[in-house]
Amino acid sequence: MNRLLTILFRASLIAILAFITLPLLVVVAASFSPTSAVTFWPGDWTFQWYPALLESRWLDPFLLSAELAIIVTLASGLLGILAAYGVAYQKCPGHAAIMSFLLSPMAVPQIVKGVAIVLFLSSAGLYKLLGTPGLVMAHIVLTMPYVVRMAATAMFNFDKRLDRAACILGAGPVQRIRFVLLPLIRSGLFSGMTFAFIISFNNIPLSVFLVRPGQTTLPIAVINHLEYSLDPVLAAVNVASLLFVLGTIILFEKIGGFSAHFHGGSK
Repeated sequence: MNRLLTILFRASLIAILAFITLPLLVVVAASFSPTSAVTFWPGDWTFQWYPALLESRWLDPFLLSAELAIIVTLASGLLGILAAYGVAYQKCPGHAAIMSFLLSPMAVPQIVKGVAIVLFLSSAGLYKLLGTPGLVMAHIVLTMPYVVRMAATAMFNFDKRLDRAACILGAGPVQRIRFVLLPLIRSGLFSGMTFAFIISFNNIPLSVFLVRPGQTTLPIAVINHLEYSLDPVLAAVNVASLLFVLGTIILFEKIGGFSAHFHGGSK
């Protein structure tokens, strides 16, 4: 019986991994197609479509998406850890209700949030915020709950006896936060910031309502291009953005060691 369950578990795991990775492999293979019609014959693969990524129609949206994701990640990390500190560590009055309020954007569909933000800016006469400022604010609303949740979980599991020991040894509040609390919740903080970066970089439902004419993010540029044609350039763009996101995840893992936050171990 146990052997049968093991076989079923491994078969299910292989099926899930195949379901996730096979579409990615198809996109990678399509980016090396020798003709404008997408083909997958390995003997004729070429890199001729990748130089097109340096054209302004792809490079400008990529730079905007990367800039936006970096700003949103840093802002969400700062605001998220401050909120988590007050709610999960200090447990301010009404902390449960405040936590529910901070996490509430996760329960609202993104397209609803996008329409609501546009209507708010329009009714308040804040048309100048459309574009990068509006995108930054909207993406922070979208991503900060992930940072709050991950950082709060790390703080809930934090052993406060370490903080008391540091206090007994003469460390001040700032020193205790910097040298005791932050290093021990770093994995939770960076896991939330990683989610924030990925969600911001790949976002469409919010961004499509807030970009200015002539200004677009990479996911929207991909959707607009896909509406009229399906060619290997589009596959090359997706492969490049995938590598960029994977590189960022690896960088965040090196800095924050967030994998420890998921498997419960330590780096």
